[in-house]
Amino acid sequence: MYLRIHDYRVYYEEQGSGPALILLHNATGSTRDWRKIAPLLAQQGLRVIAYDRGGFGRSDPWPQPHWPLDYLHHYRDELLAFMDALHLEEAALMGTSDGATIALLAAAASPHRIRSVVAESPHMWYEKRTLIPMFQQFETTIGQDPRFWKAMARAHGERAQEVVARWLNRWGDPAFMDWDEREALSHITCPVLVVHGRRDPFFPLAHSQTIAQALPRARLVVLEDIGHAPHLEADPHGYARLLREFWDQDCRD
Repeated sequence: MYLRIHDYRVYYEEQGSGPALILLHNATGSTRDWRKIAPLLAQQGLRVIAYDRGGFGRSDPWPQPHWPLDYLHHYRDELLAFMDALHLEEAALMGTSDGATIALLAAAASPHRIRSVVAESPHMWYEKRTLIPMFQQFETTIGQDPRFWKAMARAHGERAQEVVARWLNRWGDPAFMDWDEREALSHITCPVLVVHGRRDPFFPLAHSQTIAQALPRARLVVLEDIGHAPHLEADPHGYARLLREFWDQDCRD
C-alpha cells in the first residue's frame, strides 16, 4: 500500500488490530527487515505498521544523490507526516539503528504523540573510535560479501547500490563527525526500552548506557551474542516476549 507524504509516495504494510505500533528500519533497511517479528507483535493485539522511508525499498526515490547533514530530522518529520496521513493521533514506535534515532527524535519533538519507544542500537552522537574503522573496513569486508548485496537487492531492487552509497557517503563524511543530538534526550518523557547487542560493532555499550541514563523512564536490556540488529538476530519468539513485558510493565499510565 502507498501513502503520499508531501510530494512523494511511501510504501507501507500493516497487520493486526489494536493500538498502533510503527516499525522503523535502519540506514540500509526496508519493510523486509520486520518480516519475522511483525506477525508475532500483531498477534499480541497491536496494529503493526512498517514502512519504507523515502528513498528506500518500494517508496519513491530520494530526490538528491546524498543525504543532507540533518537527514535524520527530515525522516523524523516524515514519520510524523506519515502518522498524519494514517490519521494516527498517537503511536508506539520501534526502530533499529537510524530508525531508533528517528523514533527518539520524534518522541522529543512531539511527546504528546509518542506513547513509547523501543530503541534498538540507537545512536545520538558520532562515535569516532568505532565508526571510523568500521567504515574503513566496509569495502573489504561486508562490501565484498555477495550475501550482503543479495539482501540489498531484495530490499531495494535496482537502487541497492544507491542506498548503500548514500549511507556510506554521509557517515564517512568528516563534516558529519560532529553530529550530536544528545540535547533532544532531555525532551523525551515516554517509556523507552533501549536494546543493545553486546557484539554491536558500530556503537559501544556505553553509548546505549548513556542514552538510557539520560531518560527519565528508560530501561536498558543488553543481549549477549547479538550484534547491531537485535530483532533480526535474536530468537523472534523470545524477543517478542521481551517487548510484551516492556509494554505491559513499563508503559502503564
